Amino acid sequence: MSVLGINEIHKRIKKHGLIKNLGQRELKNPEGVGVDLRLGSVHKIIKGGAFIQGDSEPASSAKRGEQVLGNRKGVETKEVARFKENEDNQIWVTVKPGDYFLVQTHEEINTPSDLMPLVHVRTSLFRSGLLLLNSKTDPGYSGVLTMGLTNLSPFPVKLQMGARICNIVFHKIEGKTYKYRGQHQGGRVSPKKIERQV
Repeated sequence: MSVLGINEIHKRIKKHGLIKNLGQRELKNPEGVGVDLRLGSVHKIIKGGAFIQGDSEPASSAKRGEQVLGNRKGVETKEVARFKENEDNQIWVTVKPGDYFLVQTHEEINTPSDLMPLVHVRTSLFRSGLLLLNSKTDPGYSGVLTMGLTNLSPFPVKLQMGARICNIVFHKIEGKTYKYRGQHQGGRVSPKKIERQV
């Protein structure tokens, strides 16, 4: 599996809208192999009750081999801060020791069927005691990226909205893929009602 270089990322941004709202630094003066994404919104968990049910097979012999997908429910969240494009004074968010937020990027990605983006935390975050939890992104996903953010240090850390928090690298896929069809398409933060997994 190969990795897209900056020139190929820029070409796909112009031709196919691979990334929307990318910062000027990444367009005009990039560094390395990926591009940095900025903190777009911060969401605080205000109500729990999350669960993820396992998938099962029906008991009836007529439907053997079929699978019934499990239900799930997420948490309820409240947005506490949002990046505002073209504003000089962006809000600061203080992440206290043990805090946990769901955060989203300002940039939106439009993943084609031949790429798999992987997000890596910027070292400035973990050098400050912050842990960014993320996952791969499947081909076919479009929208902002949602990640977990927590402070593992014994000290508060301040983050300004619009700060670069992660770097995204695009891996070229060899072979067949299936497009993402999950309920988080478009960047939904968390499913606060019970729903069947897809």
